[in-house]
Parts: sequence; C-alpha cells; structure tokens
Amino acid sequence: MRSKLFTLAAGIALCAAVGVKAETLVFAGPGGSWQKIMQPLVIKPFEKECGCTVRYRPGSSNDNLARVIATKGNPEIDVMYSGNLQQIQGAAQGLFVPLKTDAVPNLANVWPNLLDDKKTNAFLGVIGGGFAYNTKIFEEKKIAPPTSIKDMLRPEFKGRLVIEGAASNYGIGMLVLMAEVNGGGVNNIEPGFTFAKKVAPSVVVFARKTTDTSRALQQGTAYIAWWGDVRARTLASTGFPLKWVPVKEGIPPIIMGASVVKGSKVSDTGFKLINHLLSKDVQELLASKLNIGPTVKNADLDKEVADRVIYGPDEVGKLMNIDWLTVAENKATWIDRWNREVQGRK
Repeated sequence: MRSKLFTLAAGIALCAAVGVKAETLVFAGPGGSWQKIMQPLVIKPFEKECGCTVRYRPGSSNDNLARVIATKGNPEIDVMYSGNLQQIQGAAQGLFVPLKTDAVPNLANVWPNLLDDKKTNAFLGVIGGGFAYNTKIFEEKKIAPPTSIKDMLRPEFKGRLVIEGAASNYGIGMLVLMAEVNGGGVNNIEPGFTFAKKVAPSVVVFARKTTDTSRALQQGTAYIAWWGDVRARTLASTGFPLKWVPVKEGIPPIIMGASVVKGSKVSDTGFKLINHLLSKDVQELLASKLNIGPTVKNADLDKEVADRVIYGPDEVGKLMNIDWLTVAENKATWIDRWNREVQGRK
C-alpha cells in the first residue's frame, strides 16, 4: 500500500512538473529600463492571469531576431517583442505564425494604419524619430527651434549635431525621410544619400548606441540630435533641458511589436500574452511608464501623458507609411554605403 501511494505521489509530481514545463513561455524583449517596467508591471500580472511562467530574455531587437533565426525549427524564444523592422524581417523569413483573431480579440482596437498586412505581428507601441535640442542653449544663443529635416544644414548647427547611422532603426528611418523630402523614397534612396553627404560635415558624433547621443548632449559636445521621442523624453525627465519635436515632413516611426515564433510549443499562451499587451490597461500603462504611444484606439491617456507620446488620430495619422519589407531587403547594402559614403567622408 505504501509502495502504491509512493508511486501515485511520484506520478502526480511528474505530471505537475510536465505541466509547469508546458506552460513556461520565453519572452524576448528589450533589457534595461524597459525590462524593469515590463517584468513587474506587465509580465507578472499576466503570469497570475494565465497560471503560467514567463521567462524574460532581454536583448536588442537585432540580437533577438538573430536568436530566432539561429534556432529556427526548435525555437528558444516563444514570443519576440522588437522594433517593426525586425518583426517584418522575421515575417519575410517565415519565422512567425499568423495571429488568430479569435485568440487576440484586442487586434480589433488597433488603429487601421498600425495593423500588419501579413497578420503575423501585433504592433504594440509607437516611437517617433525627430529632433531633440537643448532648450537652454537655444534660448541663450537665440536659435530658432528646428521644424524641418532640412534644418540639419543650418550653419548654426555645424559641428553640434548628433545622428545615428543606417544600422539603427532611428537612422534608417531618418535616411528614408531624407530621400522622400528630396524626391525619392525606399525605391529610390539616392536622394537620401545625397542629402546625408551634405549633412555629414555638420555632424560632431555619429552615434553607435543611444548612450553616445545622450553623452554628447549632456557634455555639451552637441546641442541638437536626431533621436527618438522616448529616449529624449527620458533624458528630459531627469531635469536636463531637452525638448523633442517632430518635423513637418512626417514622423519616421519605430513601432514596437510582438510575434509568436513558429514552432513554439506554447503558441496559444503566446496569443494570450499578445492580447494582454494590446489591452487598454496595459497600453495606457506602457504610455505612462515607457513613453511609447498606444496603438489601440480605446486608450484613454491623461493630458500629461498624452502630451509626451504619439497619441490620437492626428498624430498617428502623421506617421510615415514606410515599406519596411523593402527597407529590410536593402538594409545591408544601405548600411555599407552609409559607412563608406557618409561617415567615411567625415
């Protein structure tokens, strides 16, 4: 009898262990300040709701996509949360499964221009590229704030401008805008490179990472940068005199999104997590804590939060409609050209 009870207990323990393993989901997302917000305030409540375990794997968008590619067929990542360029690159390679609308009903609340045509990724938060400038220096020197990307060529900014290269999401969006403003676009990038070469002599730092931009601004090496609204507003929240403004020609977006990786053994739980990320409460929380604009129409933000994120039909309508698949197909070539022809000329 004692032997049977022991066998039964061991079987129950084994089933429980198998059950826990089956409900462990690996979520790959940004590290740093993003993880510090996401893990306790977004992921933990979801774990309680679904009765599952979510393991947060921090990494950059490029790094996480590389890991999904490297483990194709036997994925180590179940849900990838990244910039839209990496989402679209992954979708083009067949790395994600289509989102089931019945399993992700909150997709119905997403702004129409923020829906993925291929239905493999859900766009969850909007970041915009624009100018960030030191308001104190601008006031002291009586410099007019920038309003156009062409203002990069203004003589007062020579040797005081920071931009990122084509390898970054901010930089690639900037390059496409440079092309569009000068008569080109993703299918004719040449005008963008022509303009960038004119801008290069004004650049004091070609930032390789966000800390390069932040350091240049804080040390006074630069007093204007092409940067994301989230990064700029995060620095401004520390008391540094910085203001972010979009340009009149449009806002090159970085749209954070999530996809369920093909081959995941917990895809149904992945759909539930994405639906959770699209919920009204989570969208409002991420806007408040991470300064990313909500992608759902039913988000209701306080004025203080609304003023510091991309929000509402007017601002969402100003987002550039970039063919990111074409960008992804040409990115490697453009990066090589940028390094040789733009940064190499400095």
